[in-house]
Formats: sequence, structure tokens, C-alpha cells
Amino acid sequence: MRNWTRWLVPVAGLLCFGLGAPATAHAGTDVDDVVSALGLTAEPADYVLLVDTSGSMQADGRYTSVRNQLATLVKGLSPKDRVSLLTFDTTVTPRFRGEVGKDGGAVLAELPAKAAGEHTDIGAAISAGLTELERSDTRRLAALILITDGKLDAPGSKYADVKSSAWKELKTRAGALGTDHQVAAYAVSLMASTDAGLLKKVLPQATEVDAADVGDRFAAVGSDLVRLQAAQALKSELAQPIVVNWHGDLGAALAEGTPAAVQLEFVSPYPHVPVQLSKLAVQTAPGLHVTLTGLPDKVTLDPNGHADVSATATVSGSGGPDATVGLTAVVTSSWSDALTGDLGLEFAPAIQGTATVPAAPIKVPPTLLPTVAGVAGGLAVAFVLFLFVRALFTPSLSGLLTIRRNGRDLADIVLEGRRMKLTAPEAVPDLAGLTGAVAGSRGGGKGQRAVRVNLRFGATSARGVVRDGSSVALGDLDVEYTSGRRRILDKIGLPRPGTGASVEAGAGATAAAVLSPVSP
Repeated sequence: MRNWTRWLVPVAGLLCFGLGAPATAHAGTDVDDVVSALGLTAEPADYVLLVDTSGSMQADGRYTSVRNQLATLVKGLSPKDRVSLLTFDTTVTPRFRGEVGKDGGAVLAELPAKAAGEHTDIGAAISAGLTELERSDTRRLAALILITDGKLDAPGSKYADVKSSAWKELKTRAGALGTDHQVAAYAVSLMASTDAGLLKKVLPQATEVDAADVGDRFAAVGSDLVRLQAAQALKSELAQPIVVNWHGDLGAALAEGTPAAVQLEFVSPYPHVPVQLSKLAVQTAPGLHVTLTGLPDKVTLDPNGHADVSATATVSGSGGPDATVGLTAVVTSSWSDALTGDLGLEFAPAIQGTATVPAAPIKVPPTLLPTVAGVAGGLAVAFVLFLFVRALFTPSLSGLLTIRRNGRDLADIVLEGRRMKLTAPEAVPDLAGLTGAVAGSRGGGKGQRAVRVNLRFGATSARGVVRDGSSVALGDLDVEYTSGRRRILDKIGLPRPGTGASVEAGAGATAAAVLSPVSP
């Protein structure tokens, strides 16, 4: 059983089978208390041991010492924990892979009696360790331990140069493991100066361990894995914002110019982490001024808790039609040191939640009401008169504008409404560049429909009134207006009245019964 199980004993009654609310750590909380409060239980893990067996390991009893320390490590593991033991020198040799079981002695039985290798290929050892962790059955929690007394010495190996692409590939592989696994890594140096630290090049979170600290570090590996488990559990929890719900009519406070009662509901999204908010301050849109009086110095939120705060709001200014007001605060927790120091997490909760402050309505003094009513009435009369005049001089459009070139029809434009903007139909590339407008006109004479056109095509233009059945020249184009009534008469075979000659576009002159100039 791992050493960290001692943390679970004081809270066993609260955590058994997950019954009841999670335990809450209080002031002065350390990482062990956090782990206990989370209710974490033992979870089988994978341990990958990479042991240097180059000849130098025989000196000063280092190899014997490593064997003894590894025996202590294995003895502290759970029977369900799995160990992959590999040795490395010039090459990497797998020695054991399997669960520890009731007797961990079998794990180290396959170690060679002596360390007699010629070289120290640390890169190849790390690569083999990653391969073990990349297996499909690797547990969620894992530890990789590299033990060496030497420098990188790998002639002919692709890992001989730490700047090579092979080392970059190792880092990429290690990064991919983080998607589904929590890996604790240890670079153990048995001499004052070794290249064990190269493990940090691949796994930046690796801990460097001196020879004097190997025993203590090995004894804490199990607890390190539980802390990784705790960090993973809290990471997503801490990403959530603290919510503030506003209740109160701030718009009325602005409109009436009198203080309004406001109720603030603070809601914690954290199932485990207690928080405290202090130095509450109002945050508003530019131009809007909101003051809250009666706010407490501190608001305390237990896990999944909420707190209601009453205050009085004074509102002035204007931030526009969609102005909002929110809160800022300093957020602290009794867990802060454990979260940021021991678990390596970021603790900077956001405050979310705003209230809308609609713009105050314009108030008219009673003495001005008759004047305002008179102006409004005058504007209404003027608008009605405008509509009447427009209907009188700009009748509704009907019929077609037919555009031809050399007697060949290029397009028919259906007229509707009172005014239309004309553009070239996309389906007629020959008319690309045609622009202008057409409106209904009474310039056709009694009983005869007409339209007023303002057309441009390339360098030519035409402006004026075109009567029913007549046309206007626009460069090499001919634009004819045919009313709905004329189209019906054409269909039943009645002759058209004489209309005279067409007017050249841009000429600014008028031909009888065809085009009348536009009034300025």
C-alpha cells in the first residue's frame, strides 16, 4: 500500500463509497488535505524504470545501491501496479513487465548481476520508456524513472546529438501522452554531473533527483501520482467563472434619479474549492456611473455554495442603449498555496455576470407639452403631404423596359414600385456597366403612361421622360418603355399611335412624343 494512504484515514467516514458531501479543507490547507478533501482513492499505475548498466555503474557500489533502492520502491507499490524494467548501455534491453503482485522480488530478479555495458545511450532509453507508456493498456497514472551515473555516450546512435530531429520527435511523443495520461517523470543522477537532466528536454515536468535524495524521492512517487490525479481533477474545475446574478431595476434608478435596492447572488461553480471575495468594485460602460453602497468587506463561498448580498444602487450618466454594469473582486482561497505551489495550477477565477442599464427616457417639461404636440402634428401633416405629392407626381410603375442592340432584344426589365434602381442583369454580359434609375411619371400626357429615366452605359447617358411605346437611345443601345396596357393592346393587334423619332442618349434635347427633359 502506498505511503499516501495515510491521508485517507482521517476522512474515511466521509469518503466511503462517495456518500455525503466532499470533505472541505479549511484555513492553512496543505496539499495532503486537498487530496483528502477530493476523496481520491487508490488507483493502479504504471511504473517504467530505466536503469543504466554501463560499466561505470560498478564503481563505488553505485549499481548495488540502485538495486537496493529499487527494491524499496517496488516493495511500496500496490500489487495491482505494473512495472516495466529496462536496462540501457549501448543498447536497451527489456527485463521485466507485469504487475507487482504479492512479492515484488520478481521484478528485480531479471536485473543483470553486474553493470558491464560500454556506452550510455540515454536517448534510446527514453524512447524505449515512451514506447512502454504508449501501449494501449497503459494506466491513466504513470511514472517514468531514469537512473544514470554518466553523460550521453552513444556513438552511431541517432540520439548521439541532443539537437537532432530524433530528440525533437521524443518530445512530440511525450506531449501526445498528456492527452490521456498523467505522467510523473524523474531524472536520477548518481554522480554530481550527469546527463540525466536530458529527460527534462523530453518531459519538461520531470523532477531532477540527486543521489542523496533517491530514497526519499522513491518513497514519495506514489504520493506524487496522487497529486497529479488531484491536479487533473481540479484543472477543469478552476476554469469555471464565479457567477454574480443581479436583481433590481437599475434602469428605473437612472430614469427617476433615485437610489434603487439591488440584490446580488454570488454562486460558486467549484465542487471542492472554497473561495473568498474581497474588494468588491463596480465596473461600468464609459459614461455610465453606478455606485453600490452597503457591500460587505468579504463574501465567503463554500464549495458549490452561494451567498446573497443586499446593496443600494445610485445610477447616473449614460452608457448607451445596451450599457451594462458588472463587478470585479479579489478572489482568494485557503487552497491557494497548495493549488499553485504543490499542484502547479493557475488560480485566477473570473467574475461573470452583468446587469443591463437601459438609457433613461427623455422627459419633457409640462410647459413644453403643447409646443411638442404642435411640432409633432406639423411633422405628421408634412409627412402626409409629402406622400400625397409623391403619389401625385410619381405614379406607380408597370410594364417593361426592353433593351435592344441592332434590333436584337438583350433584356426585359420588369418595372414595379414607384422608383427602381437599374443594374445590368448578370445573365447578360453585353450590358455590363449599365446603371441608372427609373421612376413613374405623368409626363406622358392625358391618358398616356410614361416613365422618367436616368441611365448611363459606358461614356453615354440618357435622362428624361419616355412615353408608352417609345424609346431612348443609349449609345448603341435602344431602351423602349412598354406599359402593361400597351402590351395587352399589342397582343390583340391594335396599332400603336405615331411616336416620332428616338432621342440620342446624352444629347439633352427632346424629340416629339419620345423624351422630355428632366426638370432641374
